[in-house]
Amino acid sequence: MTRPKPIIGITMSEAAGIGPEILLRAVEEGSIFTYCQPLIIGDFKILDLARRRFNINVGFNVIKHFEEAAWEDGKVDVIDLDNIPMGAFKPAEPNAVTGRAMIEYTEAAVRLCIEKKIQGAVGGPHSKKAAADAGIHFDGYPGLIARMTGANYPFLMLVAGNLRVANVTLHVSLRDACNLISERLVLEAIRAVDEGVKMFGVAEPKIAVAGLNPHAGEDGMFGDEDERYIKPAVKAAQEMGINASGPWPADSLFYNVMDGKYDAYVAMYHDQAHIPVKTLAFKKASAVAIGVPINWATVDHGCALDIAWQGIADPGVIIETIKLVSLRGGY
Repeated sequence: MTRPKPIIGITMSEAAGIGPEILLRAVEEGSIFTYCQPLIIGDFKILDLARRRFNINVGFNVIKHFEEAAWEDGKVDVIDLDNIPMGAFKPAEPNAVTGRAMIEYTEAAVRLCIEKKIQGAVGGPHSKKAAADAGIHFDGYPGLIARMTGANYPFLMLVAGNLRVANVTLHVSLRDACNLISERLVLEAIRAVDEGVKMFGVAEPKIAVAGLNPHAGEDGMFGDEDERYIKPAVKAAQEMGINASGPWPADSLFYNVMDGKYDAYVAMYHDQAHIPVKTLAFKKASAVAIGVPINWATVDHGCALDIAWQGIADPGVIIETIKLVSLRGGY
């Protein structure tokens, strides 16, 4: 018996960016239909404008509610929130209207996941500034998902093939990141990574944990956070049966990516995680929300206002992200 394909929601996200174009090009390219039944959540007017401007061959079935989806061959269902007046829209110029709309698409997709109507969702490239202009605090998808689901410890894990790197802290200043590091937070990140990697079919993940300070503190000579917080967190994870090790000096840790020594890495702050991933897999990685009870990922790039609405955006990353979420969703 053929296993039914998971239904995966895909948000249009920031309308003024490349989101509408790469979303439609992913549908037109067609390979995502092998893995899932896609469901777009956005504003049909904007999508139709992109379709006509870039001559993208995509058919729509426009609906207001999930239950109206037809799943017709040759068409993609679009839940139309109709929340961007055309007079308020200008390509490549996000504003409070598009920022609020972006959040509304995200919330709609999260609710569908919570209600188990869909088996996962992909958030398009977003603009934190546009959300802020709308008066909405948005520090990334994991935080928003956590607030909606009641998850206490959301994290982000960058994934590109077998390269997986998670952040203990994310969109905060480096000073704040250092202050946020605690044994509990590091332990919860390790636990979330262990569970997240198992969803990729790795039965007993080997997890390497980076230190915070130069040389992982070198016995407290260059900072005591590694000894006070990270080392005890690793030990606690080991006592739970998690195959974790560290803290390792971050400047040499990621060399191990080359020989596949570890299944995943835990980094302490944003750039510590993103630099190795973007060096080795620039514009090829997905950002997976872990530590939350739903299946969610986004692309590892922004809304690219410098090339938005010019017909030259590459849909490669969103295609791979849709496939990734589909595989986690039961394909």
